[in-house]
Amino acid sequence: MWWWGLFVVAAGVAGFAVHRLYQRTQAEISTQAERAVLQARAQAEDRIRSYTSEVRRSIITELAGFHEDGLAQSLQRWPTTNENVIETFRWDAAHGLTFGSDGSRVGTGHEDLIGLWTEFRAWRTSHPGLLAREPVQTGPFRVLALRTLDNPALPAATLRYQGENLDLLADAKLAVDPWAGWAAKAETPPHWIFWYQAGPDAAVRGGFVSVEPLLRGLRREIAGGEFAHVRLEWPRESAPAAADSALPGLPGYQLTVEPGDLFQQKAAEARFDALIAAALLGLFLLGGAALTIYSRRAAHDAGRKITFVTQVSHELRTPLTSIRMFADLLAAPGLPEEKRLKFAGTIGAESSRLSALIERLLAFNALEQGGRPVACGPLDVSAVVREVTEEMKPTLTGAGLQPVLTLPAAPAVALGDHSTLKQALLNLLDNSCKYARDSGPLTLAVVLAGGQVVVRIGDRGPGIPAAVRARLFEPFVQGGGTLTTKSPGVGLGLSLARGLLRQTGANLALEPEATGTTFTIRLPSVPAPAGTSS
Repeated sequence: MWWWGLFVVAAGVAGFAVHRLYQRTQAEISTQAERAVLQARAQAEDRIRSYTSEVRRSIITELAGFHEDGLAQSLQRWPTTNENVIETFRWDAAHGLTFGSDGSRVGTGHEDLIGLWTEFRAWRTSHPGLLAREPVQTGPFRVLALRTLDNPALPAATLRYQGENLDLLADAKLAVDPWAGWAAKAETPPHWIFWYQAGPDAAVRGGFVSVEPLLRGLRREIAGGEFAHVRLEWPRESAPAAADSALPGLPGYQLTVEPGDLFQQKAAEARFDALIAAALLGLFLLGGAALTIYSRRAAHDAGRKITFVTQVSHELRTPLTSIRMFADLLAAPGLPEEKRLKFAGTIGAESSRLSALIERLLAFNALEQGGRPVACGPLDVSAVVREVTEEMKPTLTGAGLQPVLTLPAAPAVALGDHSTLKQALLNLLDNSCKYARDSGPLTLAVVLAGGQVVVRIGDRGPGIPAAVRARLFEPFVQGGGTLTTKSPGVGLGLSLARGLLRQTGANLALEPEATGTTFTIRLPSVPAPAGTSS
């Protein structure tokens, strides 16, 4: 059907167009999201740089501007006036490290700060001449170190009492060379060191600064919006999959920028639209396929019914013709007694054949309508097999088959129906007579296996063609082919046998034998009650 091919091609083109449109839309959304992320990152980095630079300059200015006469009191009050400062200190060669909040020397509760200062002091001693207006990485520290005298970045007016402090230092005949700076480590918790030293022989004053207040302000300013989500995090708080390198102004912290909700919403809408389009296209294809299958099935059923009517008409006409012909012969005057008996016997046989065909058609119709209730009970399967074999022995012998029985010593009792099992066995033996003539032994074995009673019927005939095996139990299919073959019957025997057996809880199957044909009937076994008979 050329139109079906055209339909498939058109559906394929439509599906490809939908897929391409979805890909193009997703690519545009991705490009827009990348641009938004790059812009948000650049803005966040600029803001972090300027914000941290202003905080460092402010703290250095305060630290350098404390008057020497009231330095202890200033250092003690500083953590209360500046939310970033958590502790202050002084250090000189004579007294060592002294904390400014309580004037105490090294003690408990300051171990992390003491460790940070000790490491920094050792590093600073080995780098006495470092000068950097922007933070630089040197060793384990990121450092900013600068002179506070005549520095355009630190106007004298903002340093308050530095001039007076330097005059006092000069009057004491000590060298004047004021330095200040900032240091931080990426591997330690977010504590910074700020220091100030008026000269090489002067004491070092400084403070430990917590980054948390600074981070709170920064996170509010760089939070982003619907175009981008910006996160500023310590790596141990989370480990983003695509985080940037450490920021110059915030050692150890990482800036992560992701597309905002707007782009996620756009991508979700594009996926939803694509799914709707794909679903509609799928329904369109399924509808066409279903219509085609239905049409072919209807045509197949119609052809099967026509063939069935033709074959049944033929099967009915043959015995009716014989009955009418021999009835006419019986009516002839002077018919010898021998022929009269022969013709009467033929009429009786054809009548039985016609009755069996009608019974089979009625049984098939009942099975197609949902079957009929079957009363099952204990059944000696070996006895039924022996009974059928004895009935069919003349017919089997006439077809060149020798039945070989293999039965267990004890009764093989199963749950089933005597009439149904017998009819199935008769059908199988009759098929052997039709399709395996002159093939020699015909085995009938009854065995107990896995809670079942299994009956095997096997012949050494030509077997069943591979093309027919898969459809053998369908109605109107014959073991030698289909309804178009010349074998007698209408192809309902195996279909009826399996359907009726399944109504009793049993089953009929074809074994995959290399030569000949073997069928198995499996029935659920039950303990043999006393006095069981067929």
